[in-house]
Amino acid sequence: MKLVHFGWCSVISLCFTLAVHPADDISYDYWDMGVSLSDQDSEYLSDDLNLFGDINVSKNLYRNSSQNNQVGFHFWADFTQSRDLSDDSAYELSLLRTFAGLGLHYSTETISIYFRIGKGSSAAKFKTTSTRPSRPIVIGGGGGDIFAPPISIFDSNRPPSQTTYTNEEKGTVGKVGIRYRLSEQYQIGASVQRADMDSCRTELSAYIQRDFENPPFNANTTFRPLGGGVLSLKVEATTDNTKSSVGLSLVYSF
Repeated sequence: MKLVHFGWCSVISLCFTLAVHPADDISYDYWDMGVSLSDQDSEYLSDDLNLFGDINVSKNLYRNSSQNNQVGFHFWADFTQSRDLSDDSAYELSLLRTFAGLGLHYSTETISIYFRIGKGSSAAKFKTTSTRPSRPIVIGGGGGDIFAPPISIFDSNRPPSQTTYTNEEKGTVGKVGIRYRLSEQYQIGASVQRADMDSCRTELSAYIQRDFENPPFNANTTFRPLGGGVLSLKVEATTDNTKSSVGLSLVYSF
């Protein structure tokens, strides 16, 4: 949860140091930090409902504007870190997912479509505790399930000291999405993401985002590297082959 704590502290800091104003376009320069409540599907997890911290970043690399439309390239990266997912006192389990790549987008005054491609990885980290296994060894093959604990964790003769094991998978990821500005303050969007990893294949998501106009904590900025920007609150729902989640985040677009 250190990642979540750092993310929220960073956003709160921005709230007090950056000027906030209504958006006049759909930006691909943004930081998106928040928390989601997810139901992770795995035969090796019985306490599936859990909290995940999310950080999503996008940065324009090139854009060409002509009258009321824009074409550009952007860099993007997504980081997701869970809290302890294990319901067995013999070990702690956390999940870290990372995606990064390049994107192409086309925007008008009210609508934008984008396509992204990149690389991704999922890492399930098992850390043993001093407590002996509370249940017998898990029977059955993992079948690509990165939440399948290593057999050695359930060895009654294992040393009491902490040992860390990691199940990891990597692959490519592609994403296509649409963003639409309903009004000066509201934006909605939807996307489809496809990855060639067992833990996350086809993901569907939709969101609604509200931009703040003259909030109580608005202040003139002296932080020149970023300048003024738009602070927004976003609610997003996501579902794929391994989980369903709903998340709340703060977005800073500049």
